[in-house]
Amino acid sequence: MPAVTALCIYPVKSLKGINVTSAPICETGFIWDRQWMITRPDGRFLTQRQIPKMTLIVTSLPQEALSNEWGQVSPDAALTLNAPGMDPLHVPLKQSAPSEGELKQCTCWEWSGLARDEGEDAAKWLTEFLVKPVRLVRYVGQVSDGTAESNPKRRACEPEFGNGTETMFPDGYPYLLTTESSLKDLNSKVDEPMDMNRFRANIVIDDSVAPWEEDNWQSFTLGGAPDRAVTFHSLKPCSRCKVTTTNQETGAVGKEPLMALGKYRSGKALGWSAMGSWKHEVFFGWNLGADSSGTIAVGDELKVTRTRTAPMTA
Repeated sequence: MPAVTALCIYPVKSLKGINVTSAPICETGFIWDRQWMITRPDGRFLTQRQIPKMTLIVTSLPQEALSNEWGQVSPDAALTLNAPGMDPLHVPLKQSAPSEGELKQCTCWEWSGLARDEGEDAAKWLTEFLVKPVRLVRYVGQVSDGTAESNPKRRACEPEFGNGTETMFPDGYPYLLTTESSLKDLNSKVDEPMDMNRFRANIVIDDSVAPWEEDNWQSFTLGGAPDRAVTFHSLKPCSRCKVTTTNQETGAVGKEPLMALGKYRSGKALGWSAMGSWKHEVFFGWNLGADSSGTIAVGDELKVTRTRTAPMTA
């Protein structure tokens, strides 16, 4: 039976992720995943698309923040950023209700709303390393703040596919799943094989499934026992951008895998037409939502409970 081989969270959008052995499921995704993002001074989000050097910044969290006791972290616990030639930056995990002056108008793709500015020390550190004026902001939406659609501190996924699902600062959805078998198939079509980290997945499934079999999974569970299985739904295939062409260890930018994917994983080649733009987009991995709480772990078995009976068409 297919199983989870890797789990990863990315505390700051577009910076290096943290591999974990288990992760609690929260309403907006894995705890801490894309809870922060880097923006221009005017609040517009930035990623490796604009600044490939972002991949050189390493993120780390204290162990208690990565466990089921994450809500009981000590007052001095911090997100730590490290980068070549820089002293570490520490950003406190504990947060009080933000004051009006700490809230900043920000945008992340289609979303425009309020996030907490993490202050001058963080902005100065990131500006110095990235050689570009930037700010660090944090997602502050809470369930008690009203619906994601109505409150400026909360962000809802695309209504066409997300059905009101809330997410923090990933490109669009709470979770991203990929499979090792699909990566192997892609690597057979490029000159230099690439690592899975190019695709910045949260959940990676082993190579016991056929390449691209994940296209057929509409709903599935992950869990080592029925009483702790978590149900996931594949909401939308993940269209890929130039971030995948950035070597995540060096920051060097190339042309693959987009050229290879364009030959057989475009919306046109797959017959996917749910959105007009899909004809010219290329796809690797699936965006997910979860409708149950719990914790998943490396080694958890995947059980498909519902398959997709038709392609992603309008």
